[in-house]
Amino acid sequence: MVGLVAPHGLAGPVFFCSLLGIVVALVQGPGRFPHLDLSEQGAPLFGRQLARAKALVPCVVAALATVVYVGAAGIAGLREIPVTFSIALAAVIPSTLTALSATLRTGTARLLYVAMACGAGAIAFILAFYAGSIPGELGFSVLASFLALRQYGEALARYDPV
Repeated sequence: MVGLVAPHGLAGPVFFCSLLGIVVALVQGPGRFPHLDLSEQGAPLFGRQLARAKALVPCVVAALATVVYVGAAGIAGLREIPVTFSIALAAVIPSTLTALSATLRTGTARLLYVAMACGAGAIAFILAFYAGSIPGELGFSVLASFLALRQYGEALARYDPV
């Protein structure tokens, strides 16, 4: 619905889908689904493996939201569908992965990670839209995604009871 009625351009899919990815990542926090927490604790996974496994669902949801948003905007008249999709997806994934680290923290630290997740999407948007550097945005997004997933894995390893 948002893709059909929102103004066309990059800002809509980048920021709306990034916020959706952040929300989905935050919903995955420990303690929300106790039966899944027990399953994770019993699985022979280490921090990095668990980070990749837990990052899959929010990233898939954020990617699907980007596909649906850009598809609906295409129905409403958006012309640059492949470019808009690739730029938006490149901004959405680092935002989602950065937000995962907020699930392990509380208080100010949690807010800081959510702010960094919002900032990752904003920086990617600025690089693509204002600086006009799609390769720069893609490079930033790859680096930010790698560092966010690595940080989340290290944080999970610290909390690993084994």
